[in-house]
Amino acid sequence: MANTPSRSDGSRVKIPWRWWANAISLDAVAVGVLWNFVFTFQFCDRWPAIYEPAIIGLSIWLVYTADRLFDSLRLDTDCPHSLRHRFHFANRRWLVLIWFGVLLADTAIIVGFANENQLRWGCAAIALVVAYVSGVQWLVRSTKWFPKEFQVGAVFAFGVSLTAWSEANQMAFIPLLVSTLMAGVLFAANCLAISEWERELDASQQFDSFSVRFPWVRKSLVVAMLVHAAIAVVLFAAGILPALVVACLVASDTLLMLLVLVNRQSVGDPVVPGDGLIRADAFVALADVALLVPPLVWTIAGKVVG
Repeated sequence: MANTPSRSDGSRVKIPWRWWANAISLDAVAVGVLWNFVFTFQFCDRWPAIYEPAIIGLSIWLVYTADRLFDSLRLDTDCPHSLRHRFHFANRRWLVLIWFGVLLADTAIIVGFANENQLRWGCAAIALVVAYVSGVQWLVRSTKWFPKEFQVGAVFAFGVSLTAWSEANQMAFIPLLVSTLMAGVLFAANCLAISEWERELDASQQFDSFSVRFPWVRKSLVVAMLVHAAIAVVLFAAGILPALVVACLVASDTLLMLLVLVNRQSVGDPVVPGDGLIRADAFVALADVALLVPPLVWTIAGKVVG
């Protein structure tokens, strides 16, 4: 694959190194794998088997890449747009081939290693993903009553907690359900922060965005995350949320809030129409880092202590 995407005029645009993880969705994969570690350790009392995070990571990449490839089909390269959309537009043929290769690998791992209960829950996850992709790409009205950012949060939270759901007992049902819902809100807040910073790009491409439709999200996002963190602490005090989940939720809320406060202006600094590449700093990438650092620190500490 080329190291730089092609512009519509055939010239080349260099991708800054800090954007590669976001451009190819590896940041989302890392977040998903690490949060899968949290849920599996908390609710299954064990570290994940090697195949479990492999399935989660590959599946997340497949969903994100498919979603961005579909978006790239209606990308107007003469208007400002994000680097990840430009990357998928310029490399869509290679990415489609790689996508099917990853799908085969993911399927082989699932068939070869997943147990019957994991397969059953996996089918539920696949149905949820198909409904999500179909809804946001072709059933535009579905995002009017259930915005895309919240759909992503819900699907992502269910995906990272899938191993736990396949092994959960009745005693752990309520804590696992509440933990999944709270994680879904956190992941949705992450999406809302990014959509807020890229609202001008979404508007120029006529992409559906909660921030475009509801500009007040800029002023309410920090308050919403403060409330979310406070609710997590209350639920912990009530014995509903386990300590590990609360620690990761509150730490991620804090990092994301700090990032929002530091950058009150839009991250995107679109170049003139026709150039088609935003000259943005690291804020969008750091939005995923905010969700990645707490479970990463815990995982490293747990492995060292263990």
